[in-house]
Amino acid sequence: MLLEGIGDAECVKRVQQGDTDSFEILVRRHQKTTFNLVYRLLGDYDEAAEVTQEVFLSAFKSIQQFRGDAIFSTWLYRIAFNQASTRRKSMQLAQRRHVPLEGMELPGDGEGSANPEKIAEQREAQQRVQQALDSLHKDDAAIILLRDLHDLPYEEVAQILGIPLGTAKSRLHRARRALKELLAPHFSLTRKAS
Repeated sequence: MLLEGIGDAECVKRVQQGDTDSFEILVRRHQKTTFNLVYRLLGDYDEAAEVTQEVFLSAFKSIQQFRGDAIFSTWLYRIAFNQASTRRKSMQLAQRRHVPLEGMELPGDGEGSANPEKIAEQREAQQRVQQALDSLHKDDAAIILLRDLHDLPYEEVAQILGIPLGTAKSRLHRARRALKELLAPHFSLTRKAS
């Protein structure tokens, strides 16, 4: 399809002019990352799939209000974050977030990956990180997910969370420090045992 080569801003402009095919392009481009963000915030696959559909429906309904002050993905992630937060409250998940780390590449992946002992160590490390993230305050976990796992710039993280840039930086610093403190006992034991 010829439209695939156009940028998000042009797609948005075309949708605002009534071209629904252009919105389909935006959905295809951003569906996976939006789902991943929502899933990491909710920890439930089915809920995340439903919320992701709601995010795109909401984006489509309100695309006329998109002024281009932010890039489309930032605007979309803001909708996703808000929808996921609302759903979390309705699900009454007591601070439970699940970040599927299995698909993430760990340092040393590819080097001796066939070694069962190394694989077991990596899985154990993933579980420890998961447990530490689960025990963080939801805002701290969210900022780590956006900045460190989605690799979004500070400016986008601040826009998505609706906070000033300086606040985003200080919250991320605080969240990383809290995560490090939670993980320190496990990894200092590993270093001493080596």
